[in-house]
Amino acid sequence: MRGITLRLCIVHALTIQFCNIHARKMSSKSVKRLYIIDCCSLPDIMRLRICAPSLISLQLEDFEGLTPFLENMPLLQTTHVNLDDGCHDHCRSNRGVCDNFVCGCHTYPVKEGVLLNGLSNAAKLDLIALPKMFLYRWDLKWSPVFGKLKTLLLNKWFTAIDLVCILQHSPVLEMLTLRFDNTKNIVGATGAQETIKQPLTCACLKFVYIECEKVDKGVREILNMLGRFGILRDQISIKEDPRPDSDYSSADSDSTDSD
Repeated sequence: MRGITLRLCIVHALTIQFCNIHARKMSSKSVKRLYIIDCCSLPDIMRLRICAPSLISLQLEDFEGLTPFLENMPLLQTTHVNLDDGCHDHCRSNRGVCDNFVCGCHTYPVKEGVLLNGLSNAAKLDLIALPKMFLYRWDLKWSPVFGKLKTLLLNKWFTAIDLVCILQHSPVLEMLTLRFDNTKNIVGATGAQETIKQPLTCACLKFVYIECEKVDKGVREILNMLGRFGILRDQISIKEDPRPDSDYSSADSDSTDSD
C-alpha cells in the first residue's frame, strides 16, 4: 500500500495482514472494524496516522515499524494492542532517550501522545507490551481520561505509578486483569507513594484478576496498593500459572470478558 494518504471509501470491516504500508495516513469515515495483524510492515521514520471516527473495534499486533498514531475514535468499544519485538518504539540503549537519532526513542511526538488519547473512549481495552516498549508509559504523561472504560487488561510493561495513573483516570472501571511472568517493573518504582496519596476516582472497580507465575514481592506490593485504595481482598482473585506471559494471545483476552 503506497501513497501519502490511503483513503478507504465504503468499508465496514478491514483486515490488513502480510502487507507493507508506506502511506502517511489511513482515513475512512465508514470502517467499523480494523485489524492490523500478522507481519504487517508499517513506516519506521514517520508514523502512520489513522483517522477512523466510526471505528468500534481495533486490533493491532504483530507488526514491524512504529506504532500508528490514532486520531479520536468516539465510538470505539473494544481494543487489543500488543507491542512486541517488531515494534520500534523502544530505546536501543535502554536509557529512555539516547544519542542515536535514528533510534525509536526520538520518534515520539513532542506535543501529543500516540495511542492512548485515541483509545480513551474504549469500553474494553487490552494493553500488552514488552517491558522495553515505552509508548504506553510516555502516553500516560498526557493524562488521558478513560471515561467509558469498564474492562482493562495489562501485562508486565507497567509500573506501580502507571497503574495508579490509569486507575485514577478510569472512573467507571469495573474489571481489571493483570498478567505477568515477573514483577521487576513494579518493585521499587519511584514516586508511587506520592501518586497514591492523590484521590482515587475509580470507585466502580468490582473485580481484580491477577495472573502470575508466583505471588512474589511485586504481587504483594500491588495487593497493598489496591488495599490502600479501598479494594477489598475478596474482590481480588489470584491465579498462579507457570506459563510465560508471552504465551498469552489475543484469544486469551476474552477469558475475563464474560463476567
